[in-house]
Amino acid sequence: MLFYERAADILGRLERRQGSVKSMTVGNHYLKPEEKRKMYALLCETLKHASALSIVIERSGLLQAENIEARLALVLTHDLLFTRGGLQHTGADPKLNLAIRKHKSRLASELERLKAELGAQSNADLVPAHLRDAASTFRYVRVNLLVTSVDAIVKAFQDDRYRLVDLSQAEGRSMHQVLAVKSRVFARDPHLADLLVFPPGTDLHAHPLFANGSVVLQDKASCMPAHVVQPAPGSAALDACAAPGNKTSHMASLMKNRGRIFAFDMDQRRLETLVELTGNAKCKIITAQCMNFLDVDPLDPSYADVEYALLDPSCSGSGIVNRQDALVDSYISIVNPTGTGGDESRSTEARARNLAEFQTSIVLHAMRFPGVKRISYSTCSVHAEENEGVVARVLQSQTEFGLAGADQVIPTWHRRGLETAGLTKEQAACVVRTMPEDGTNGFFVAGFVRQQPADIANTKQQLSELRASRLKEEEARPKSAAYASNAPGSAAGNAKKAKNPPQVKKQKQPKQPRQPRVKTPKQVKDDVNSPAPAKREPPPMVVASGAVTKSKGKKKPKRRVSVAVTQL
Repeated sequence: MLFYERAADILGRLERRQGSVKSMTVGNHYLKPEEKRKMYALLCETLKHASALSIVIERSGLLQAENIEARLALVLTHDLLFTRGGLQHTGADPKLNLAIRKHKSRLASELERLKAELGAQSNADLVPAHLRDAASTFRYVRVNLLVTSVDAIVKAFQDDRYRLVDLSQAEGRSMHQVLAVKSRVFARDPHLADLLVFPPGTDLHAHPLFANGSVVLQDKASCMPAHVVQPAPGSAALDACAAPGNKTSHMASLMKNRGRIFAFDMDQRRLETLVELTGNAKCKIITAQCMNFLDVDPLDPSYADVEYALLDPSCSGSGIVNRQDALVDSYISIVNPTGTGGDESRSTEARARNLAEFQTSIVLHAMRFPGVKRISYSTCSVHAEENEGVVARVLQSQTEFGLAGADQVIPTWHRRGLETAGLTKEQAACVVRTMPEDGTNGFFVAGFVRQQPADIANTKQQLSELRASRLKEEEARPKSAAYASNAPGSAAGNAKKAKNPPQVKKQKQPKQPRQPRVKTPKQVKDDVNSPAPAKREPPPMVVASGAVTKSKGKKKPKRRVSVAVTQL
């Protein structure tokens, strides 16, 4: 398949949501290594300008004139009008390129006409505002306090020709104006003391400070839970849904590698990622356990000293700003404006409800640990059902914990919770929300503090009831159709049993003892008169020092290698 035809085919797959831009370009083994980057750039830029390109193509009459499909016209028109070199020659159809070039003047005039109508000064102004916002999140760098200090990292970036700016002296300018894209500047975050903020698009993955574990690339919102739970050095804490481990390593950083952290996750592979990531961050107090947090016994003596719990359970992820997803969603809304929005909306609401039940159970389970006195609950969702709704249900379900005050939950942050889903105005002020317009992902954080001593007897009763309920659910769960149709006692199972009755195994006969061999008189006489067998002399020993030496006339001895294996 030729280059532009393959690009059009990938656009079709994106419409059907059969993968992501990156998986179908960078991860596409059918593309040559030199084609992957070109294809990724072409698709991202085409999706970004799809709205303007569609209008230009429709007004020019290109589809009717050349009888080509719309997706192919999009990628061809993009390169013709938006790239400096024009249409690609390598791997392209020369006849198709020639046919498209004949329409360049008409396409260019329609583009200028559209820009005049929209008041756009450049092609970049044709990108919809919501897509520009998706690429406008700042890049955040968390300083690993286990390795270095904030002041030392600030100096290291200054030595690397980054200029430190003071956001408090911005004089009315926004952060996007101070930290402009592609500018080599950075600032201390005004809300979190161990965080630095860089302009959107800054890539530090190859920076030595990241490679040696001195800094962690972590979104600002994701850094808030550890600051809310506030684990003290020397204490014991737990992370209920820990992988991939950034929040876990953040707790270890705040605890100065003193104390102990229990990290739980059900996914073995993700837990291995946690072990590797926290190891690179020089964390030494983390015990990773592959298990469902809901199966952990809160009354186990191993967790008697746990005082802090960080809870970041699975959520809808509706707050995550993913530029590629935003591009695809925008493109689908252009090519399929009618869509099935109602069905998707109902599906999203149902999933949010199911997630909220699970999230509530996680929080309530953490509250059963008798020693826990402080909990942070967070999601990367913007749905009230998973955020304020969960907090309200937790407060209604028990009396031992209450909400932490606003002065203990990122007090300088401006955006607080919604007065909805059962929360009062005062309660909503105690929780934190972040949104993409704040320069970070959509996020939610709440803090709970213990107000009453743990009721061990009540906890035991709850755990007993929960185990009985789960056992009952497992027993009531319908078996698969294949199992049910062949299960013992069913019609199919009885027929199968009648057709193939069980075979009775034959008992093995015991072995008869072996009779001794009786020799004839002649054999006895021969044995007496036969000479004794000659003794075999051992081969001469060859002693070697440092190397194996040759023994004349003898086979070369094999070199023996001793290997020490260390179990990791």
